[in-house]
Amino acid sequence: MSDMVKARSMVPSPFALLQEYAKRIGRPFHEVAMKYTILLQPQPTDVDGNIRYLESLARLLGDLVTSYSGPLVFESKGNQRKLLILSYFSERDCATSLDVSSDLKVSLTNASERLRRYYKQGLLTRRVVERRRRGRRTMVYKLTEAGRRRLTLLEKTVKFKRTETYESKKYRSRQLMVENMVRALRQQLASI
Repeated sequence: MSDMVKARSMVPSPFALLQEYAKRIGRPFHEVAMKYTILLQPQPTDVDGNIRYLESLARLLGDLVTSYSGPLVFESKGNQRKLLILSYFSERDCATSLDVSSDLKVSLTNASERLRRYYKQGLLTRRVVERRRRGRRTMVYKLTEAGRRRLTLLEKTVKFKRTETYESKKYRSRQLMVENMVRALRQQLASI
């Protein structure tokens, strides 16, 4: 059985895949179809045309993998909380440690310690909101310009990945098979 026949038997029709993808991302079919027009045309018979067709099919399968993947998770342990907290402050004017702990689901002690540490690093400013007769003061923190620069750096360097689901694994294996077929066709073209 040829590679193209094998691919056709393992991958649903491009039209069905495009319909599924459009439904998945909540876009009209015609918008998605414009991005993948080659898949809706008759399948090419020449090697170059087959390569373009299969590359487009692999790209569509990769988009389906992403749409079926689970939520984002961090790949590494470094600077995760800092990124989350600085992102939190970039969306707000100011906040207390109680706000941060309740919104980000971290303990009040952890939030207070981190905000104090980021204040000492110059990433946040703080001011006293109210003075109490007893107990601790209530501090309100705000993101500084240095904090914004650090947030921009962290957004570029902290790595995320998506969790795999059954559906995303299924489409990932199909994508890899089609990509291998593209490599084989390129080698065949180079040997001619």
